[in-house]
Amino acid sequence: METEARTGTVSLRMRGDPWIAGMDVTMSFHVSVIGRAGFTPLPSRRVAPEVADAVSKPVFVIDAGLNTRFSNRGATALARNGLGDTDRFTACDKDFMARLQVWMKRCRGGSTVGETRLPLALRCGRQVAIDAVHLAGIDLFVLTVDDPESAMERNVAQVSEACGLTPTEERMLALIVEGLDTIVAAKRLGIAPTTARTHLQRLFTKTGTARQSELVRFVATYVEDAR
Repeated sequence: METEARTGTVSLRMRGDPWIAGMDVTMSFHVSVIGRAGFTPLPSRRVAPEVADAVSKPVFVIDAGLNTRFSNRGATALARNGLGDTDRFTACDKDFMARLQVWMKRCRGGSTVGETRLPLALRCGRQVAIDAVHLAGIDLFVLTVDDPESAMERNVAQVSEACGLTPTEERMLALIVEGLDTIVAAKRLGIAPTTARTHLQRLFTKTGTARQSELVRFVATYVEDAR
């Protein structure tokens, strides 16, 4: 897999699979960064490939027989929650699997649109959604897992990297996003409330925010600049 970045567009190319030999499967994701008056983000720092993969959305590429042709690290990590496998795409949610296979069959028959969104219950009970797209030209299906809980975790990691947070500041940010005040956060971190408030002020400074609600909104809507 190769990634290329161009002026707000990230292209994901998958090569080397015998099912797609001689072709490039390209998915482009257009991203933008919300402008903030009086705030200039710190220059982007290079992220190690394994870190970038860990914070990316889980993605599976499967064929009509449910054989897994590609999965990133985020997708692989979901196996313990009953989603996906090394060689074959499976899910513990049987209703989801039935709906997915009906949609796939209709896609191949040309009787429905080539994209859908299906609800899915993980083994742990957490509700997520699967955004599925049919690549009709090569008869493959791209399944992207939309998990609000893990999405916030990814955003915290990306904000931490982009804004140069220390490990303690990142943990503080995660607790603030969780909805805790500085007193409870201080107890969780094992530090004094005054120290927690100092960390919070540093978070405000580094992210260009002024209130906890604004900080949470900044993290929730954060989109990493593609360079």
